[in-house]
Amino acid sequence: MRRKKIAVLMASIDREYQQDFASGLASAGSKLGIDICIFNSQGHMNIAVSTNEGGEGRIYDLPDLKDFDGIISMPATMGSDTTLKKMYEVLAPLKGKPHISIDIPQDGAVTISFNDRISMEELTEHIVSEHGARRFAFVSGPFSSAVAGERLEACRNVLKRHGLELESRMIFDGQWTRTGGRNAAEKLLDLGGELPDAIMCANDDMALSVIECLNDHGIRVPGDIAVTGFDALREAIMRGLTTICRPIDRSARKAIEIINNWIEGEEPDEKKVVLSTIPIFGDSCGCSQSLEYTNDKLRALGSERWNMEATLTRISMFSSAMAGVGNEAETREKIHDFVTSWDFREFFLCVDPSICRNMDRTDENAYPEEMLLLYGIRGGKRYDLQTFRTADLTPVMQEMRKNTVCLVFSPLYYRDRSLGYVAMDLTSGTGSALYPVLMLLNGALMSLYLQTNLKRSSAIIERMAVEDIMTGMLNRRGYMERAPGILDLARREGKVFALLSADIDNMKDINDQFGHLMGDEAICRMGKALRCLEKYNMTPVHISGDEFIAYGIPGNADDAGHLVQYVNEALNRSHETDPWICRVSASMGVYASIPGTEDNIDYFMKMADRSMYAEKNRSRNNRKQ
Repeated sequence: MRRKKIAVLMASIDREYQQDFASGLASAGSKLGIDICIFNSQGHMNIAVSTNEGGEGRIYDLPDLKDFDGIISMPATMGSDTTLKKMYEVLAPLKGKPHISIDIPQDGAVTISFNDRISMEELTEHIVSEHGARRFAFVSGPFSSAVAGERLEACRNVLKRHGLELESRMIFDGQWTRTGGRNAAEKLLDLGGELPDAIMCANDDMALSVIECLNDHGIRVPGDIAVTGFDALREAIMRGLTTICRPIDRSARKAIEIINNWIEGEEPDEKKVVLSTIPIFGDSCGCSQSLEYTNDKLRALGSERWNMEATLTRISMFSSAMAGVGNEAETREKIHDFVTSWDFREFFLCVDPSICRNMDRTDENAYPEEMLLLYGIRGGKRYDLQTFRTADLTPVMQEMRKNTVCLVFSPLYYRDRSLGYVAMDLTSGTGSALYPVLMLLNGALMSLYLQTNLKRSSAIIERMAVEDIMTGMLNRRGYMERAPGILDLARREGKVFALLSADIDNMKDINDQFGHLMGDEAICRMGKALRCLEKYNMTPVHISGDEFIAYGIPGNADDAGHLVQYVNEALNRSHETDPWICRVSASMGVYASIPGTEDNIDYFMKMADRSMYAEKNRSRNNRKQ
């Protein structure tokens, strides 16, 4: 029986909130025998290596969502409008498929959300009533975010009930990030005037950076200003931040429960499920720190810190080695060393084959129809180098397996050039370490791509140096480099070496009468005729202008004596099958013998030319008679 498969679209899984949600999904999926594929962009984090944000959003083009039994999406996690738009774009054609949307309502989806409004109102009421705050500032998420808007509106409603106002100039967009939170705090301080009594922040990351910025300016929290957050991150709890706990793992389990029943045919009665949140009062607003959550958070934070230190050590160890890889085999071994130094149980590095193989791509922005599994490991089993259908995502998805998988798919790219993607299980490598891991892999693949292109370009340049651009044959330089080696081989093996010399007849008349473009066409026709000698082990060469030669070790002595005949027959066939403005002919001569000790390529050339000119003179004398 085919195992159920659910696609999850989210961003920034390296953040604690998304990590907890993903862990809840993995746990619930394992119990119900459901495979989970999480397609993750890093939001705005990779813009530095992309000319636009398309590199991140491309990961949502990877899956064919029609092949999945259900979908879970997290629009509120998207770090940019571009990735949000891309997510909505791929979801649009799937109306009617079981779909759970977290926090943001979408057509046809069941929305699971938390009652942020009640908790934010309770938190604001606490700051007003218990701490006497009257002047407020608010650091929001992106103004385009419905979640951020709801939290802002809840704060405003409480202040209105108390006859207080949240001025528009005291509302700042913190973009959900620590950098955004610090920028918001700096803008607030730049306003000058009296400081607010409290700064309400729409999430903990922004709140923590606001506190750090205020401390840098000698402003005490909570002595001078109270600060609150939202999400109850481990670091926030340990630093005494007043915040709101969203039991996000509970929402993940609820999402799996609903979507599993839906897949089984039990369509949900309600299109909206609202879960409760819990305010946590701490030092940052002036309350005594609650110890209810501290011990668990302390253990988790200690583990995370150790993991991050180990991550930085690994990254520094492997960064130079990975950035210098030059071929597939070397890359596989370096990746293997890197992965086995970690605790990855499942790791699949899937790359566009054209970055390391001599093949052309028409669209470097999209995933090709086939991917190359450059490296794969699962449960200690190392996968062979192989290509597979991109629609299959990874080879493991098509295997008969006892256990479910929960894989995180993240894009790999540089600027507009898609390099592929990596699929990993939920480990420390997909937590706070994910961004440096992806950057290290990007660096390795870019090195491989550049080395491949350097070799390809070198081969092209080398070929251009020895090939004639008009006929595609060897040119004089190619002839001078390669022909002496064939002559030496004939000498060593005691075989006949043959050299044919040819001049097109009446070339000046063709140019004068029909023009130089037609002269070029005559040269190309002669070159095509000479290619008939390749099957006799002869290499044709365009020396210059109307001059050609062919050299090699003919299959037998008889062939050497018939080379001129073979070329004339080819010219006649050309004229019969593709008549032209005039008949192309040539004067040709051949010299063939087993090379002596003193014979060199110039000697054979001189003798073949002597034979060719003798033929040219005979033809000229015959025309005069």
